[in-house]
Amino acid sequence: MNSHIINERFEKLKAVHPKVYESILSNYDNLIEIRRDLRKHPELAFEEKRTSKIVASYLKQWGYEVLEGVGGTGVIGILKGQVDGPVLGLRADMDALPMPDKIEESYRSIHEGVAHACGHDVHTTNLLGVAKVFSEIGLERGTLKLIFQPAEEIGAGALKMIEDGVLENPAMDMIAGLHVAPSLKVGEFSVSKDEYSGAAVDIFELTIKGRGGHAAHPHLAIDAIMVTAQVLVALQQIVSRQIDPLDSVVLSVGQIQGGTKGTILPDTVTVNGTVRTLNPKVREVMEERIQQIAENVSKAFGGSCDLNYGYMTPSLKNDNATKAFFVSATQSTFGPESVSFSNASMGGEDFACFSQEVPSVFFRLGTCSGDSTSNGLHTTQFNIDEKAILFGIGAVCNLALSFFDKK
Repeated sequence: MNSHIINERFEKLKAVHPKVYESILSNYDNLIEIRRDLRKHPELAFEEKRTSKIVASYLKQWGYEVLEGVGGTGVIGILKGQVDGPVLGLRADMDALPMPDKIEESYRSIHEGVAHACGHDVHTTNLLGVAKVFSEIGLERGTLKLIFQPAEEIGAGALKMIEDGVLENPAMDMIAGLHVAPSLKVGEFSVSKDEYSGAAVDIFELTIKGRGGHAAHPHLAIDAIMVTAQVLVALQQIVSRQIDPLDSVVLSVGQIQGGTKGTILPDTVTVNGTVRTLNPKVREVMEERIQQIAENVSKAFGGSCDLNYGYMTPSLKNDNATKAFFVSATQSTFGPESVSFSNASMGGEDFACFSQEVPSVFFRLGTCSGDSTSNGLHTTQFNIDEKAILFGIGAVCNLALSFFDKK
C-alpha cells in the first residue's frame, strides 16, 4: 500500500472525528519516540518495571486514576466521563521475548537476548496514544479502563491481573485488544471470521520408561527411545483419525531428551510438547487420549509412561455481536475495504482470559509497507512501519466513541 493510499484512508478519520484526528497527528512524533524507547529497552515477563513506570507516569500526567502493581507489574488507567455510563476496557501487553534483536536501527534492543519481536512495544505505545487523545478531547459519558498487562508471552499475565481484581471496580461492559500483523498492509485491519480467533494452549511432558542396556544387546533391554518413536507416531493419529477434520487441532513435540551416549540404551526418555485447540469440547478430550495412546503403546513394548499435562490459556473468543460492532464502526470510518476476515490462528494469546469473562473483540493491525517490515513475528528482524500506529490509535478511539454513543 503506497503512502498516497495510506494518507487517503487515514484522512477519512478527519471527517468523522476531527478532534481525534488532530490529537493523533499532534502527538505522533512523541509517540514514535516512546515506541522506539520501549523497543530499545525490552523487558521479559513480570520484569516490566521500567515499562510500567513509564506507562504510569504518562497516565498520571494526563489525568488518569492509576493503579500500579496489578498482577505483578501491570498498570490500570481509569478515565471517567462527565456523566456515568458504560465501561469500555482496552488492553495492551508490555513484555518482550527472550531472543536476539537484529534490526539495523538506532532503537535496536540494548539488552542482549531480549527483544520486542512480537510488537508489544507497539501495543503499549498505541494504548498510550489512545490515553493521550482522550485526555485532550475529554470523555462526555462512560468510563475508559486502560489495561497494560505483563507476561503475555508466557500466558500468565492476564490471569494474574484477573486474580488481582482487574475485572472489577469498575466492571467492564466490553473489552478490546489488538495485535500487530506483518501479513497485513498499513491501513488494513482483520478479525476472525469465526467465533474463535486464537487457540487454547496446553503443554505436556511425557516420560517413557523402559529398561536400559547395551546398544549391542537390545533384546536384553526395553528400548525407551524406540518406544518413544512409536508413541510419537501414534499420537498423530489423534489429530488425523480421532478428531473431526473440521475441528482444528495441533499436537507438536518440540523437545526430546534421553540418553548419554550412542552405545547406551537409556532407562527413560522425556518428551515435551504442546496441544492447540479451538473448540473447548475438543480440548476436554485431548489429555485423556494422549494418556491412553502413550500408555497402551508403551505397554505393548514392555514399557510404561507418565504424563504431566498442563492447561494454559483458553481459546480466544470473539463475541459475535462485539466483533460485528467493531467491523461496522471501523468500516464506517475507514471504508468497507479496511477490514478483512481471517482464519483463526493456532497461536496462543492470553487476552483469551479476558474474552471468557467480558464481551470481547480482538483484531489485527496491519504494519507492513515493504520488505523491511514484512518479517514475521518472533523473528530477529521483525519491525513495523510506524505509520501503522496512526491507524491503531485511530481505530481504537473510533471504536470507543462509537461504543459510548451507542450505549
